[in-house]
Amino acid sequence: MRIRCGSAAVLGLFLMFLHTTRGADSDLSITCEKKRIESHREPHPAGEFGTSKKTEKWGFSVSLENQGFNALSNLEVKYVIFYKHEDLGVKGPPQKKTKTGSHTVDNIDSMGQTTFDTVPVVLSKDSLEGGAYFGNGAKSAVADTISGIWIRVYQNGALFTEYAYPSGLTSTETWQE
Repeated sequence: MRIRCGSAAVLGLFLMFLHTTRGADSDLSITCEKKRIESHREPHPAGEFGTSKKTEKWGFSVSLENQGFNALSNLEVKYVIFYKHEDLGVKGPPQKKTKTGSHTVDNIDSMGQTTFDTVPVVLSKDSLEGGAYFGNGAKSAVADTISGIWIRVYQNGALFTEYAYPSGLTSTETWQE
């Protein structure tokens, strides 16, 4: 019995040593915060009395934190923002859309952090006013929504780690280059 306990302890120490020497994926912590960049309400277009349109630009603030003991260099961050678009007066499910971007990070010191903003996505909210409705049964109010973001971090051209918000996004969507 003592031999097994001793072997397990040695194996555990070996695995812990191996984990700390190879620069594990968990050394890079990625966090995202969705943020509205701009908002604009458009006047009624000529000939379309009774509609309202509001556009907003949304993006993410992405933070990369090096929690390891070694500096990380030559990082390329690629990301895909997933969102849904609906057209006013069109009956059916929303269209899935994506917006891709990238950001280069030269160096993150040990226990250091860097933050960048993604490219914005333009979302719109459209509605009929005054109790109007569509004869085909389409919704009288539609709004585009952000579904999430998928981030891949490459070091020297090789995939280093990835992150998705929400976490289940990687099983429901496909990566776009």
